[in-house]
Amino acid sequence: MSPKIAIVGAGPAGLTLASILVRNGITPTVFEHDASSTARIQGGSLDLHPGTGQAALDACGLTAEFKKYARYEDQDASLCDKYGKRYLESKGQDAGRPEIDRGQIRQMLLDSLPDGVIRWGHHLVAATEDSLQFKDHTETGFDLIVGADGAWSKIRPLCCTVTPYYAGITCAVMDLQDTSVKYPAISEMLGNGTIYALGCDDGLAMSFQRNDNDVIKVVASGRWQEGWLKKIGLNESDHAGILARLKKEYKDWAPEFIRVFDEYKGDVSVLPLYMLPVGLRWPSRQKVTIIGDAAHLMTPFAGEGVNLAMADGMNLANAIIAHPDNIAAAIAETETRMWKMAKVASNLAWENGLLRYEPGGLEKWVAFLKEKFEKQGDLQLLELLDKKQ
Repeated sequence: MSPKIAIVGAGPAGLTLASILVRNGITPTVFEHDASSTARIQGGSLDLHPGTGQAALDACGLTAEFKKYARYEDQDASLCDKYGKRYLESKGQDAGRPEIDRGQIRQMLLDSLPDGVIRWGHHLVAATEDSLQFKDHTETGFDLIVGADGAWSKIRPLCCTVTPYYAGITCAVMDLQDTSVKYPAISEMLGNGTIYALGCDDGLAMSFQRNDNDVIKVVASGRWQEGWLKKIGLNESDHAGILARLKKEYKDWAPEFIRVFDEYKGDVSVLPLYMLPVGLRWPSRQKVTIIGDAAHLMTPFAGEGVNLAMADGMNLANAIIAHPDNIAAAIAETETRMWKMAKVASNLAWENGLLRYEPGGLEKWVAFLKEKFEKQGDLQLLELLDKKQ
């Protein structure tokens, strides 16, 4: 008899877990707070890695579908200082990590599930190892409850007592639509892929990232205090005021970067970054576990968050399939593996985050990448780096 499994959260981790289980004859129930799949924008583009995100999609039977949407041309990347000087440039290189929009990944996973698996509009209020208490009813009788409910997980307290803390960086995010028509200069500057620009001595950074459908996501970020927006007398709905403040903060930056603060007229999302401690673990439970951001929330500076979340879902699904009558063993096996992977990734994210916003960080990053590319034999990048020395 198949175990009765509840998955809280229809993000990458929870949907990967559900999809693989369904393919192997185990039908879980996914409880999602959102009213529908279109209730929220799912974020920007990301690169899926072969051993984690891509492997998880393959286990879901979605490799062919993934290749329909994967943008191999958007693996281009440039690293600049705040004056626009390029220290590193990679163009036309296939690193095996194509870009794809988050919304496309989610929709592929949703489409792989039969009707009835996801129960939308379920706002979890509280949970125990034996029950899920929603606003208007309670669900019980599960052999396993999986918290795939993100940074502020309501399932996490059943596993550990640690809560996320502010990572010291706040991001202001702008989504530029129809960029080839509305923002041609920015679109031409970017080309394909992503530009990273570091201020280093001012604690600021910017990134310009090509998304699908002629969209460019611009992120201005800095070492601002938690609650920065409120402390400078602005609220989240004052988008014009936020843009004016950003223009002031970045006044010493190159015109090609800061023109976005004048040209952009849309919404600005101000997002403080939070994280869980590097190396977090807890005593395994018999019937409850957490995966993805619920288990190892980290900053985005390693590019591993979604990849690890999907790998967590894949590894837990495989463990359940191998031990359907011993859920506790499946949990312990998955968590041990997850902790090791997350410790490496979250430490890398933390160190990379420090590097981006500290004096001398750009030079250290270039030196690190030069050593890496020497080992990989990437002559195009080495030639450019040598010219910058």
